[in-house]
Amino acid sequence: MFNPGFCGTKRFVDLRLFYRYQWAGYKGAPKTYAATFNMRLMEGKVGTGLIFFNDEIGPFKNTNASLSFAYHLKFDDVELSIGLQGSYMQQLFNGTKLTLHNQADQSINLLASSKTTAYDGSFGLVLINDRFYLGVGGINILGKEMNHTYYNTPGFLGKYKNEAAYSVAAGYNYAENPNYTFENSLMALYTSGVPIYIDYTLRLHINKILLTGFSIRFKDAVALHLGFNIKNQFQVAYTYDYVTSPLRKYQSGSHELSIVFSSDLGRNQQKRGFNGRFLKQKFQYLL
Repeated sequence: MFNPGFCGTKRFVDLRLFYRYQWAGYKGAPKTYAATFNMRLMEGKVGTGLIFFNDEIGPFKNTNASLSFAYHLKFDDVELSIGLQGSYMQQLFNGTKLTLHNQADQSINLLASSKTTAYDGSFGLVLINDRFYLGVGGINILGKEMNHTYYNTPGFLGKYKNEAAYSVAAGYNYAENPNYTFENSLMALYTSGVPIYIDYTLRLHINKILLTGFSIRFKDAVALHLGFNIKNQFQVAYTYDYVTSPLRKYQSGSHELSIVFSSDLGRNQQKRGFNGRFLKQKFQYLL
């Protein structure tokens, strides 16, 4: 969702469903529903995908539909994926969910509702093989403004600007014993006007069945992960965030559920350039 360069870098088909409830117990807390689907086509040279998500934050309800495309350049032991994405965004504003400090302010109609739309774009680069990846990306790079007006009352209601967000990510999988694979990932996200988001995650996959681990989000939260893999194609995982910021006094943590289906659907992996595409093992370690 933060880098379209990852489109088509997994298996032939990859479907992911997410639900995230952030800051449980906090009035107007964010709730996010998301679905991503992408495919690896033309013997692995191309990736295409779709993203849908719905985000509810206070008086705002955001809906996003995106189409992704990535071209994969193959080298001895890595692929360079170049991704582009176009997005359609719709935002609903519900004035009844606002609370005014000055209840006598007649310039704001708390009964008003508004809907507006905009288009934006994203890009991404990913250097990847079956052991590590390095990626940079940018979303909402056009920084489109969404202007709200009253449905039934003439006049300007407000302006909402989508700020561009830029990410840098790295990951490394380590398995001295194939029954125990350590999955490391690190991501930093920069958006104008807010602190830089930094997330480190370590997950352990046991016998390709059980996964467990934790994340550390700098000055924000510590997250615990637990999940199960089924027949090396399905994955169900749950994450609980314990908030470490001052918000911890007003909520009881965040919950996230993800369901993944990722499969080659019986295709010949080595011939068609899927999971058997990295064979020379030229780069063993990521430093």
